[in-house]
Amino acid sequence: MSNSFVVHDSSDEQQVKKAQALQEDKDKDLMFVLKEDRGRRFLYDLIFNDCHMLANSHVPASSDSSAYNEGARQVGIAIYEKCKAASKSHTLTMLEENHFDE
Repeated sequence: MSNSFVVHDSSDEQQVKKAQALQEDKDKDLMFVLKEDRGRRFLYDLIFNDCHMLANSHVPASSDSSAYNEGARQVGIAIYEKCKAASKSHTLTMLEENHFDE
């Protein structure tokens, strides 16, 4: 899964172990959600409907609105990428259950 833990002093073995444990716990949180159909439905709705991951973020004559939409889209992309990193099979199941029914 993800190895994006942060430490202030990488020579301090306790800090490294604590950061790794925290990251593993975060990864388990996401897997807990992805394993349930309700969790996959929630994430799909968040990624594709609320964050408009597949939509065009450009709003003609409004750079502020375009920037806002692109920020929301980037959040959706980040969540989607975390889902894929956690479990490609559960992410595919999420798409099969929700995306292809539309």
